[in-house]
Amino acid sequence: MSIIFNGRAFAREKEIEIEKRVKTLKEKGIISCLASILIGDDPASKLYVGLKKKAAERVGIRLEVFDSVDEIGRLNRDKNVHGIMIQLPLPETMLNAKTQMLNLIRPEKDVDGLRKDSPFVHPTAMAVLQVIEIAKSLLTVHRSPFTICVVGKTGMVGSALLREIRNTDYKLVEKSEDADILVSATGSPNIIKANMVKKGAIVIDVGSPKGDIDPSCYEVAGFVTPVPGGIGPITISCLLENLIVSAGKVC
Repeated sequence: MSIIFNGRAFAREKEIEIEKRVKTLKEKGIISCLASILIGDDPASKLYVGLKKKAAERVGIRLEVFDSVDEIGRLNRDKNVHGIMIQLPLPETMLNAKTQMLNLIRPEKDVDGLRKDSPFVHPTAMAVLQVIEIAKSLLTVHRSPFTICVVGKTGMVGSALLREIRNTDYKLVEKSEDADILVSATGSPNIIKANMVKKGAIVIDVGSPKGDIDPSCYEVAGFVTPVPGGIGPITISCLLENLIVSAGKVC
């Protein structure tokens, strides 16, 4: 039976450190602020923004929600706003303009790391790499190089993760059953079956909202992140970490 990772507990540990950094900035007169652009009525998007707002409030960060990309120009100029993000997915009528809209955000405020010239790592990619390191330590696996397979690598999260993996010692493989580390980010529920998982592998589920990993995989893998409660909460804390870095540059 695999180790099932408690992402909520790990995220809370990270929030304690973020809260300390927020207080330090506040002592210098800086109130950390994130602006979120929420367009449309997608229930999942509203849920995610709500979760981010609650997490921000827990650590003392101000999160303001706007409903139009027309606000981005003003937010770019506002020195009291340290990060701007557009909540995805966008309505279908605006999908073709996604890149154009993201590029309206100044690179130094792109705390979601979605612009190609953003100085920030995409929060989900950051969360995945952090959890992989935890999994390796818990499983006491010593192997070099680790093989890794990313399923759904053409999507937003998958492509961002691939960019980061190429800066590591991990060896990318195409077949999931050959991978020491399997990351799935397709958003297709239960697409990853037990026969697709190498015995004892580290399995990272980034599927949203229901998870990509079939329950049968838990009998084969050595370590699994569940959905919900796995990578999601850590992604939010990584986003807030990026924001604190941005706010700190104001000092």
